[in-house]
Amino acid sequence: MHKVSENIKFSVGIVVAATYRTAAEVDGVGVDMAKYNNFAAVVNVAGATQWQGALTCVIAESTDNSTFSDTFLATLTIASATTNTAQSVEVRAEEMSDGYRYLRCEVTPAAGTGNMFDSVNAQFNPRYAAV
Repeated sequence: MHKVSENIKFSVGIVVAATYRTAAEVDGVGVDMAKYNNFAAVVNVAGATQWQGALTCVIAESTDNSTFSDTFLATLTIASATTNTAQSVEVRAEEMSDGYRYLRCEVTPAAGTGNMFDSVNAQFNPRYAAV
């Protein structure tokens, strides 16, 4: 069981994206995994009036928090019929490539569609006990 105040760190991944985000990749905020063993990006999708197509959500890694790899560690597709929900895409630290320290969620709507979505980063299972 996680004690939220000690074991889980939340941060904004992607703020609410514009309703008509058309097939353009939206990059989330990079997080430093040096002190945590697990990362999850929770992607929230809005209701049917803002939902026009599928979303592809991936987790990318980086050595410097600026140049992220196009070889993704995890992928989640949220179907176009899914509304008013939150789904997560997750990675464990041991899945990261040697020398890589940062992760971020990237979301791409299907071509020709507009969607309203956001994401929240969650880092959990600290590598070291709280002091």
